[in-house]
Amino acid sequence: MLDAASAAARRTRRAGRADPRLVLVIKPGGDGGPLPAILDAYQAEPDAVPVELVCSFGEREILLREGRADAALLHRPHHDLTGLDAQDLLTEPQLLVMPSSHRLAGRTRVCLNDLAGEPLPRRPGASEGGSHGPEVHDLGQLLHLIALRRMVAVLPSSIRGQLRDDLVAVPVDDAEPTTLVLAWPQHATSPALAAFIRAAAAVAGKATGHGG
Repeated sequence: MLDAASAAARRTRRAGRADPRLVLVIKPGGDGGPLPAILDAYQAEPDAVPVELVCSFGEREILLREGRADAALLHRPHHDLTGLDAQDLLTEPQLLVMPSSHRLAGRTRVCLNDLAGEPLPRRPGASEGGSHGPEVHDLGQLLHLIALRRMVAVLPSSIRGQLRDDLVAVPVDDAEPTTLVLAWPQHATSPALAAFIRAAAAVAGKATGHGG
């Protein structure tokens, strides 16, 4: 309860600034493509304010829950959305990203069982152990560590366009699809945030063929 009260206080202080803005936390290179269209649609909303983009690889959910951001682009099922509202934006299959010299690089498809014993990325603050590799703070670091054969990673399929020449990606048949969502605190009342949610929903609807 104290955490929720502190977060609400931070949001209230930011809302009272002389130069109001909407703070959106994103994962570098992890918006799946719809963010530019959402930002364009938002500018047409009468309640729009300037959008401040904050890039964070592993702390987006924390920044949102602490009231340091108004909304965040998160991924279901990887993030805990308890206490948050969310708008689905894009659902993608997942790929195994690995160095071109990896033992599985010649495969056209893999299963999760094929990854037994492989070091995987560790989010900031996560405990060490199991098959997790080094802590990862941004996408550039992640791809570099994969290229150095320090780990492999299961990532949304939109990552293909950002891969280095020395990396390959193949579908993971039994990996649960990941859904990019716009998340925000429940009971939020900001008109600027409501306008941003409307813009995001409209863009998502057009992408799935359900837009008006």
